[in-house]
Amino acid sequence: MKIKNKFPTVKEFLVAINPDRQLQICNNPKDCYFGNSPTLASLNKLYGQGTAEVWLSAEVQEACLFMGIKEMPDFNQTEKLVKIIAQQYGYLKVDELQLFFFNFCSAKYRHFYNTFDPSIIILSLRDFLNDRNRAYDEREQRERERQYVEWKKNAITYEEYRRREKEKG
Repeated sequence: MKIKNKFPTVKEFLVAINPDRQLQICNNPKDCYFGNSPTLASLNKLYGQGTAEVWLSAEVQEACLFMGIKEMPDFNQTEKLVKIIAQQYGYLKVDELQLFFFNFCSAKYRHFYNTFDPSIIILSLRDFLNDRNRAYDEREQRERERQYVEWKKNAITYEEYRRREKEKG
């Protein structure tokens, strides 16, 4: 509900969380992965069905413009692509997707060859998910290591355990 308090209407959300914002958030991928931005699914719950698709359309169009493809995607291509992304990847946060589109535009993943091909975005999104999964794995590993250090502070040797057990009687 914090997002709804910050952006009471869908229009306010779409104006504030637009493709230009990619440049602001791309410097810290961890904030994108682990921050509290809404997911695509939650956008549809907060603002109504189809909101995620409208938001995604702007991201796709901006990527196509930036990459200078000769023929922009038609409405049907864009509509189907954003529906696929919203349905298959509804768990992704808007910050994660903006990081994805920033990385896509900076040629970190696959790219268009002068014409729009929706599968390039889908395949690139899969590549992005590999990066995302690595970030989550690394975070979980750090957390396990931190817990191990904490556990070790209170751990005792087997000999100490036996001695204490003898004292208990």
